[in-house]
Parts: sequence; C-alpha cells; structure tokens
Amino acid sequence: MKQKKLLLLVVLIASIILILTNFYTIKVLSAVRAYINGESEFSKGQKDASIFLVTYLQTGNKEYMYGFSKAISIPIGDNIARTSLTNNDKDALTTQGFLMGRNHTDDIPDMIWLFKTFHNISFMQQAIEIWAATEPLINRLDSFGRSIYSLKDAEKLSDAARLQSIREISDISTRLSEKESAFSQKLDKVARDIKMFLQWLNIFLILVILGVTSLFAMRMLNSLSASERALKTTIIELNDTNRELEHFTHIASHDLKEPLRMVTGFLTQLQAKYKDQLDDKAHTYIHYAVDGATRMKRLIDELLEYSKTGISQVGYKKVDLNELMEEVKANFQGVLNETGAGIVVGALPQIKVNRTQMLQLFQNLLGNAIKYRSEAAPEIYVNAASNNTHWVFSVQDNGRGIEPEYFKKIFIIFQRLETDKKLDGTGIGLAICKKIAENHGGEIWVTSKPGKGSTFFFTISNQL
Repeated sequence: MKQKKLLLLVVLIASIILILTNFYTIKVLSAVRAYINGESEFSKGQKDASIFLVTYLQTGNKEYMYGFSKAISIPIGDNIARTSLTNNDKDALTTQGFLMGRNHTDDIPDMIWLFKTFHNISFMQQAIEIWAATEPLINRLDSFGRSIYSLKDAEKLSDAARLQSIREISDISTRLSEKESAFSQKLDKVARDIKMFLQWLNIFLILVILGVTSLFAMRMLNSLSASERALKTTIIELNDTNRELEHFTHIASHDLKEPLRMVTGFLTQLQAKYKDQLDDKAHTYIHYAVDGATRMKRLIDELLEYSKTGISQVGYKKVDLNELMEEVKANFQGVLNETGAGIVVGALPQIKVNRTQMLQLFQNLLGNAIKYRSEAAPEIYVNAASNNTHWVFSVQDNGRGIEPEYFKKIFIIFQRLETDKKLDGTGIGLAICKKIAENHGGEIWVTSKPGKGSTFFFTISNQL
C-alpha cells in the first residue's frame, strides 16, 4: 500500500512539474516573442527616423521633420520602458513607454514580468546591455535631428555641413542596426534554447509518468491476479464448506428429530395402552410432552429451511410469478375456505429467480397475513412495480397491524411480538423472507398501523 501511494505521489508531482513548466515556458516564450516584435518596431522606427531626417536635409520639406519626430518616438518609448524597469518605477510608466514603442497592450504584462523575473539571469542581462547601448545612439539621433532642424530653418547649414550630417546620420543608423541585430539574435537564441529545454523536459517527465504509471499498472495487475487467485480459492473453499454444512445440517436435523420421534411415539403408545389407568392430570402431561416434541420437530424443520436459504443462492431461472401465485393459493385453499380470506393478485412479471425460494417467500408472507388476521375476514393484495434496477413487490393485508418499534425486530430470527406468542409460530418465517430477498439482490421492509393492517415490501434485482 505504501509503495502504491509513493508511485501515485511521484506521478502527481511529475504531472504538476510538467504543467507548471509548460505554463511558465509558454509565458517566457510569449514574452520573448513580444520583445522580438518590439525590436522590429524599434528597428523600423530608427531607420524611418534616419530616412526622414536625410530627406529633410535634401529637400528642406518640413513634413519630413514631422515624420522624423513620429518615427524617433518609437525607440525613445522603448528606452523609457527599459529605464523605468531598471529603476523599478511604477508599471504605469513602463506601460506608457512600451505603448510609445508600439508594443501590443496584451503583450506588455508578460514583457514586464520577464524583465523583472529574469533581469539577473545571463541571457536577459546580455540582452538588456545591448538594449541599453542603443539609448545614447537614439538620444544622439534625436538631438542631432533637432539641431539640424534649427540650423536648416535658419538657413545656416552649408552644403558641406549637410553632407557631413548625412554621413553621421548613416553612421548612427548603421551602429543602431548592429545593436538591434545583436539584440534580436540573442532573444532568438533564448527562444530556441527554451524550446529545446521544454522538449527534453517534456520527454523526460512524460517518460517518468509513463514509467511510473506502467509500474503502478503492473503492480495493480499482479495484485488483481493475486486477488483473483485468492478469490477462486475462497470460492472453492466456500463451496466445500457449504456442501459440508448442508450435509451436516441434514445429519444434525435427522439426529435431532430421531429422539423426538421416539419420545412422541412412546408417549402416544403409553397414552393408548394405559389411557384407562391414567387420570386427567397424566393425560394433560402427556399432551404437553407430545405437543412440545411436535413443536420442537417443527422448529428443527424450519431451522433446516433457514440454513438451506443461506446456502442455496444459485439456480436462477425465468419464472412466471402469476403461475407461481396460483400454486401458493392452491396450497392455502383449505385455510382460505375456513377463514373466508380473499387474495387479489395484480399482474406479476416473469423474472429470473430461485423458484423454490420465491414460493417460500410468498407462502410465508401470505401465511402471516392469514395467521395474524383481525376479526374481519382477511383481504390480501399482491402487486408488483418496476424501477430501473429492481422489481418491487407488495403484500398488503387488513390484519392486526404492527407497532413501528417492531418494524426491524420482526425480521430477526426467533424474534416474535409479545402479542403474537399466543399464536403458533417459531419466529423464523420473516427471517427466511429476509434471506431470500437478500439472495436475490434485494431487501424487505414493512409499513403498518396497529388495527389497520400491514404492507410488506420486498425487492428483487432485475440483473440476476
């Protein structure tokens, strides 16, 4: 059990690591992708700014200075964001800088998280250093552009100065392009390394999970095989025990009834032979002795039936319960005529049951309904209904009824109500009914009101 728990714990931990690793790796890759996209906007912005400035120098058209200002604001915004992150300023300022750099709003939280989380890690440090190296060049380009605009506007810029300015602008743009390329390559390498790391980590963790799961499955299969072998052995032993118990029960019942037959026989002979010599008290004693022996014989017979009910749990066949009830009514025909009892049977199903046990179950319930009748003639109603898993049967009577506190007690062997002890019975009949219902995957219970009759319900599984 401890090994199984350990294996499950390993699988759980490996799965959690796999999930977390994939989540944060995707988060890192998303942020890296955002930085690479930002670098593209950065590069385009500085190149456009350079082109606009050179064109302004060549044409003197102020519209190009407007384009220069708009383009140069993109790399300036990115540098504002970097400076804000380095100084640990509020995220609002950082976000404003990234927005100036034309970074997508949804990407900015991941970009901030990546910088703050990994700024001390080698790959991020190197990228930040390259990024920081662009700031003086961008500032120089911005300052240079504003200076040129002032000079040009005042018509103070000579042709030689104009050519020199164009060469300087070209130099700044070239150096910025080199930085941008290095920044992009660094992040590309990081993305590839993370992807490779993720692939190998996934493979490793999946192999761990598969290995542990396979080991666990093998252990479970071995355990199931062992349990199956043990179950087969137990079934064989139980079958042997049941056969021995059934054999013992028959022998025991025979050996117990034999002395009772002798007692009854000799007492009957004694009464017949010496009836004229015995007084009334002697005849009374002999009657009590014979009656006691007869009741003991019946008790032994019913105990034998009770034990058989526990043993006989096989032999389910489809039985028409309508035909079975006709047999039950025929068995009670004499007492029905004597008591004026009426039995009304609704439509009953054809289901798989142990026929002998079902016959005994109905006979016990109907017999009790007749035995524990009120002063009125017994009226008994037998019905059946079906749910998803069971057939539910009911046997309703108009007898004396039962107090609620005895609803469970009456199904326990040898338990009888105080008010019933004047009537002939052993207290085994309803216990047998309970066993039969349980043998058929069901249960039995009663609802009743004193003086207003009882209704016994029992269920039979429809999956036998």
